[in-house]
Amino acid sequence: MKRLLLIIVTAFVLTTSVARAQAPHDADQTSAAVMARFDRSIVKEFRQAWQRAGNGTTAVEAVIVIVRDAAGSYKVMSMPRTNESRRMTFQWQPGTVAIVHTHPNRNDPQPAPADVEIADRFQVPMFTLTIKGMFLYDPATKAVSRVQPGIDWMDEAKWTRYAPARNAATRNAATLAVSR
Repeated sequence: MKRLLLIIVTAFVLTTSVARAQAPHDADQTSAAVMARFDRSIVKEFRQAWQRAGNGTTAVEAVIVIVRDAAGSYKVMSMPRTNESRRMTFQWQPGTVAIVHTHPNRNDPQPAPADVEIADRFQVPMFTLTIKGMFLYDPATKAVSRVQPGIDWMDEAKWTRYAPARNAATRNAATLAVSR
């Protein structure tokens, strides 16, 4: 019941329509292309989100969205803290290509049913940052996978295996910039 209520509340909180908020997916918006952009600045945002969430020791979650603007540039946006327990409400950002958020250590590390619902509705990958690894729900494949074990997602060097995709993705888009 609580999950259903969360889905309903989240749907109302998202203020931009699906049609306006999301352009159709292209090669630069696949899960692999998004992960290819996980560079030093992104990993730094992961660490900061983890710290805002008490390193997984509190029920408070933190959210980061990766946004692609009309010109094709990417940026990372840390959503304001809401102090909600085991959930996070945030305003939908037009051009969002991925959502990354923390899960408390005592919870299932994989994206929750409400996370999957949001990812499916907006057709964006949903990542969870946890002490047990970084997990991805990909709405294109309807599958959950662990993309990094433990807290390896905090180490920029662990993302080098996505470098070939990064090189291909950056040919078509500007460098990812962090904004606050």
